[in-house]
Amino acid sequence: MTRKQQKPRGFRYKPRYYDADKAEFNAYVEKLRAERDARDRGEYRPDFKGKFTNSLRKGSGYQKQIALYNLRLLVVLVIVCTIGYYLFSTGAIASGMNKFLEVFSKKDGLY
Repeated sequence: MTRKQQKPRGFRYKPRYYDADKAEFNAYVEKLRAERDARDRGEYRPDFKGKFTNSLRKGSGYQKQIALYNLRLLVVLVIVCTIGYYLFSTGAIASGMNKFLEVFSKKDGLY
């Protein structure tokens, strides 16, 4: 015994309101598109004139992230260079290395 499978109900969209101006505008746009398609005879013509420069002007979030990363990197490098200059100018690194080498060069040192 096989049952006949019912088809799905389907989707019937009923708008809550009707905008006559919008419907008229959409009909006008469709008419212009049909004229353009008839004139072009189905040939593909890309329409991206000026879109690259517009996207550059807007600036993406990715570019902002890179700029913030570069700024943080610059600040860290300036701080590290300042600390390094201070340590070299006061001779703290040289005296620390001398103390370290003295400890390991003595026979009674850590060994």
